[in-house]
Amino acid sequence: MAIINRIDNSASITYGGNSINSNTVSTLLLLAPTITKTVDKATANIGDILTYTITITNLSLAALPTLPFTDTIAQGMTYNTGSFSVNGSTATPTITGNTLTYTIPAIPSLGTATIQFKTTVVGGSSTS
Repeated sequence: MAIINRIDNSASITYGGNSINSNTVSTLLLLAPTITKTVDKATANIGDILTYTITITNLSLAALPTLPFTDTIAQGMTYNTGSFSVNGSTATPTITGNTLTYTIPAIPSLGTATIQFKTTVVGGSSTS
């Protein structure tokens, strides 16, 4: 299915029996990106490592600028240092308490950015 998010418009006049057309102007609609988060295990025990994958999809015909990313690690989990990656490349998020932040690079038109990181279950029963 094609994603149409550009508006094209032109005008015309009739003069002396002839149609005269203007140039076409275009406006790109900046559609909000989508974001999905998945985890590799539906159930876990203390000591298990969970891998989270976040996919951001740009539905627009225009590139998205850099985006701030934030994820709060749930209580009962610890972030596995060095496990954070963006589009397959290791990256280093800022960690404040149990919150990860990172600036995602620009996402091209109709492109995606994929973030992955791992946590270890240390107690309790909660989700991230």
